[in-house]
Amino acid sequence: MTVAVTVAVTFPCCPCSGCDDLIGAVFELGRTLCRLQLSDEELALFTAAVLLSPDRPWLTESKKVQKLQDKIYVALQHEIQKKHSAEDKLSKMVSKLPLMKTICNLHLDKLEFFRLLHPETAMNFPPLYKEVFNSELQYSDPRES
Repeated sequence: MTVAVTVAVTFPCCPCSGCDDLIGAVFELGRTLCRLQLSDEELALFTAAVLLSPDRPWLTESKKVQKLQDKIYVALQHEIQKKHSAEDKLSKMVSKLPLMKTICNLHLDKLEFFRLLHPETAMNFPPLYKEVFNSELQYSDPRES
């Protein structure tokens, strides 16, 4: 016998942080991706396809990125077929992309707001984090302006 339990979770990390919408969206995305029961290989290929997004405005060779992303999707489809997974698994995965983009934009909004409130802390973000978000955010010292 299988029992399904739904649990409502609130995120009281900081009542004034204003991140409940972001945190809730991330957990909802995680929940829906868990329902797909992706194998490690499927998750790795899907992650690669998401990261290799050709629509990033700062890319200089988006066609090359698009070709690479297409190859990743072909490999992902092959992996899904190899595991005899549901035929619509890839379309279900791809259907999550708009939500992922919304979450990314929401995260950037929250990050920009945080940077304005706490510029000293934002200056000390880890280098990889700065690199990933550098195109959207400038981590200059506001006292230099």
